[in-house]
Parts: sequence; C-alpha cells; structure tokens
Amino acid sequence: MAEPRKSEGGCLYVCSTPIGNLRDVSLRLLDVLREADIILCEDTRQTRKLLARYEIPGGDRLVSFHEHNEAARAGWLEQRLREGRRVALVSDAGTPLVSDPGDSAVAAALAAGVPVVPVPGPSALLAALVASGLPATPFVYLGFPPRSRSEFARFLSPYRQLPATLVMYEAPHRVANLLGWLVEELGDRRAVVAKEMTKVHESFWRGTLPELERRMAEEGARGEYVIVVDNRGAEAEAGAGEDEETRWEEAVSAVERLMDEGLSHKEAVKRASETYRVKRRDLYNRTLSDGDTAET
Repeated sequence: MAEPRKSEGGCLYVCSTPIGNLRDVSLRLLDVLREADIILCEDTRQTRKLLARYEIPGGDRLVSFHEHNEAARAGWLEQRLREGRRVALVSDAGTPLVSDPGDSAVAAALAAGVPVVPVPGPSALLAALVASGLPATPFVYLGFPPRSRSEFARFLSPYRQLPATLVMYEAPHRVANLLGWLVEELGDRRAVVAKEMTKVHESFWRGTLPELERRMAEEGARGEYVIVVDNRGAEAEAGAGEDEETRWEEAVSAVERLMDEGLSHKEAVKRASETYRVKRRDLYNRTLSDGDTAET
C-alpha cells in the first residue's frame, strides 16, 4: 500500500473535506491534517469540529484563509512555504477552489517553487452529478450564478445552445428564483435538484424544470442546493426549423386565448411555455402589448 506523500521542504496540500457527513474522510486526509505545520481554513470553527471528531490536536495551527483575506495573506503564505512549512488548505466543505477560496494559495505555492499536492475527496458537484441520473459526460460546472435576472441571462447565454449537462450551486433563499429563470431560459429541460447531500435529510428531486419550480414553490427551500440540468435538447432545438416555428405560433395563440379568458399576461405565458415547450422569457417578449416592458 502506498504511503501518503511527504515533502521534506515546503508543500501545499489542497484537501477535500466532508460536505456534510463527517465520516466521509480519507485516511490520507487525516494523516495530512495531523502532520501539517499550518492549516489554512475558510472558517476555523468548522475545521475545529473536524479535528475534534478525529481527535487531532493542534488547534493553534489553524489560520483563517477566506475570500476576504486570502489575497492579503498570499505574501505571508509564500514566505512560510519558502521556509519549508507544510501547509494544508481546507474549505468549510468539499474541495477548495471549487466555488471556495484557495486560488491565491496555489499561486503562492507556485511562486515559492514548492509542490502543490491534491488530497482528493468529497465534492458536492460530483456527488450531485453522479446521483442525478442525467448524463455525466460532457458536463459544465457553472458555480454560483449571478443574483440579478439580467446578469443571469448574460451569464447563461454562452451555454444555452450547448448540448451538455449543466451543474450549478445555489443558496436556499435564491434557489426558487434560479429555477424560474432556468425555466424562462431553457424551457422544459430534465433536471435534478439535490439538497443536503450526505446529511440526514439528503434528497433528490427529479423532473422537468417547470415541475421542479412548482415543487419548490409548494414545499419551500431548506438547505444547500446543487441544480443539475440536462441541456442536450439544445442541439435538437438549434435545428428544429419549421417544427419549432409551428410550436411558437401555437404558443403565441395560446397566450392570446388564455388572456381572453381572464388570465394575466405573465400567467398565460407561463402556462403556454410549459405546454408548447418554448422558453418563457422569449414567449413573454413575443406577446407584449404596447406599453409593456420586455423581460431581459
């Protein structure tokens, strides 16, 4: 059996830590945490819990290293690495640098000329992807999307016609908005909402984006979320041609009919977009009346 790699000089270990269940650790990770001279932490309180769980001493080795101070500490870290210190980089959960701090730590190690050694382990995006039931290859990780509707449209634009599985993170207080925006941008794609992975209340919601949007509205948001979307239909849509135009004509007619029946423009667009599998935002803009404001 291969022993954990040890460095006689300075070294930066990029360490994956549990995303919920503290039993999801490797023996190698525990060895690195025991032997490191310095442990860089996104939140020292979270890392103390992990050390305590495995009776690893040395809480005085913990140094905060997060998005607000990592750039300022890069020079200090580079000097410690040049001095031969062994440094373990951890985030609160999962793999550093994947929507978590750590870029400047790796840059400091490279500047100091010391090895950067990955200690693989848990990753929320990979856990959600492999359990989703959606195609795992190819996939594109998009991280946390922008918070405003207009910025999100620009953010997603390069990927709207990309036939790949899209993976993104979102916080509980914004996940309902994200699902609505995805419906407007991508239509009725198959998708999975994964939450609280490896924890007691782990769950995977599977369905189309409109179905998941409705379920979120009914059940509410609790926990941390990974959204996985099968965007392979984008390729077929790009060449749909005449059939697509027919669907659009029928969708526009449906909006007009539903509004005549008393529905608001917004609700009529929502229903018609789901029925005819067209993008809600585009249908909204196609059916605007004079004086209405287009969605961007």
